[in-house]
Amino acid sequence: MELRFSYGRGEQSIDVADERVIEEIALPSVEGIEDVPAALNAALADPVGPPLEKIIERGDHVALMTVDFTRPNPTPMLWQLAKRIEALGATYQIVIGLGNHRPMTDAELDEFIGTHDVLQPDSHGPQWELGATSLGTPIEVAPFMKDFDKRVVCGFIEPSYIAGFSGGRKMVLPGVSSSRSISHNHFLILTEGRKLGVLDGNPVHQDMTEAALAVGVDFICDAVVSPDDSYAEIVCGDLVQAHAKGAERSRRIYEHTIAEKADIVICTSGGYPYDIDLVQAKKTLVPALECIRPGGAVILLGECPDGWGGEAPFRRLLESEEPQTIIAEMRRRLADNETEWHWAPCSTGFLFSSVVHERQAQLIVVSELNDELTDTFADTAPDLASAVAMAEERVGPDASIIALHDGRRVICRD
Repeated sequence: MELRFSYGRGEQSIDVADERVIEEIALPSVEGIEDVPAALNAALADPVGPPLEKIIERGDHVALMTVDFTRPNPTPMLWQLAKRIEALGATYQIVIGLGNHRPMTDAELDEFIGTHDVLQPDSHGPQWELGATSLGTPIEVAPFMKDFDKRVVCGFIEPSYIAGFSGGRKMVLPGVSSSRSISHNHFLILTEGRKLGVLDGNPVHQDMTEAALAVGVDFICDAVVSPDDSYAEIVCGDLVQAHAKGAERSRRIYEHTIAEKADIVICTSGGYPYDIDLVQAKKTLVPALECIRPGGAVILLGECPDGWGGEAPFRRLLESEEPQTIIAEMRRRLADNETEWHWAPCSTGFLFSSVVHERQAQLIVVSELNDELTDTFADTAPDLASAVAMAEERVGPDASIIALHDGRRVICRD
């Protein structure tokens, strides 16, 4: 059978014997919302918590916070929400939740949301300081956030390996937070309870929520996205309660029980823009970790035309440290509260190390970064066929395979 995977704006494919393929994990899209404006109006009319009309007051200046282009396009909701804010006698300013991502160019913004009249935070610049969370994360956000009377989120809810699910509170942390805050928060993925598709008992989720409440998020409007990026549902209202409702719907869409673990897992984050750099492309390794048997081989497909993303200065650790050393050093730094470290645990290094050290598996990367990965503990291949041949040298020519498509979102359980 032919296995075809998204890779950048194109594909990578390979023919393998049918009996070798345990399953192709490509979750079908649920029935999407056909009329987004009508669905948004309905969600605004029946929010979880106080309605927008009770929150926005005439004369308010509102931060309308939304996502960057590594996420689905928000415009079907964004401009309708902006008009609703103006109809209530308030003004708004669009704020892009970049986190540690690079700023979007004017051309990218114009193509993505139709304007470049936006504010973009600088995670390394001066910050508005509001203390710390109960888990020790400094609450530091872009100073322009204190200039708004109200803060409204317009984004998406999907599975997140860091926070359980995206959306809601993530627009503050990491969205408009300092690099120092983001680093400490992301170190919490080393603590017990952090898991893809789980909110209850998840310390990263708790930490993000505390930061968002401290800054003040007055209303959220988040779409639960289907695997094809259509909207499955729109939830509006309270930061905590509306988000929890959307997360539960997302869990029902993306949770998948695997039949058995495989000798080889071939995984992709879904092509452009979800493999625009290694920061995004690596996310598919999270469900891959649940699918690979110990000692197997994981093949990561990600074009990465923008390179490493936010990690360029830190990739040398992949060349200078063994996988187990990297993870041990992360745990030590968290215990000693030395989290102002460039090598944050959500980095490529953490997931690469998890594959090679925790699963004792071979990691083979197919990307435009292959020359830069040559001296790391990851193996590289020029294309999928070559990667499979390399994996078969390790696990045999009849090795079983799981094909994991759009793996940035799938919640795999065994």
